[in-house]
Amino acid sequence: RGFRVARATIDDLTDLTRLRLHIEIEALRQSIRHGGEAWRTQLARAYEELSAYEQPIRPELRKRWEQHNVRFHEALVTAEASPWTLKVLRMLSRHGERYRRYALVLQDSSGRDVHSEHQQIFELAMAGHEARAALALEAHIRATPDLLIRAWRDGRQVIG
Repeated sequence: RGFRVARATIDDLTDLTRLRLHIEIEALRQSIRHGGEAWRTQLARAYEELSAYEQPIRPELRKRWEQHNVRFHEALVTAEASPWTLKVLRMLSRHGERYRRYALVLQDSSGRDVHSEHQQIFELAMAGHEARAALALEAHIRATPDLLIRAWRDGRQVIG
């Protein structure tokens, strides 16, 4: 009573993704340029913790995986992200969580390997390969909406 949940739509997902890409990729580039040893240590720890939950992502651990996924993505950008950048990215992440949940169900049959995607981003960031890490992050972020949009267009009901 007194509130409604906004409908999940392709337009909403597309807009969330566009904004997230714009902000998160630039923040990653800045972190790679300016991140020091503390940033690398924090990123390595976040990657290790995430890895424990995604080989593969088991249904009973999806909530924990989601928490570690958010921490990993935050760790990627914390070296240079302003407090406002982090606030906006957290808000976008919360709004995107429902789409990720739908995609996790589909991903089992899609052949997508989220762990490999995270591993590639992590390794490129740690090696200081800014452009390649940014491209890997962009592909990773786009993979979820691409999977959902294909399913919607194929007529599959992906939202309960």
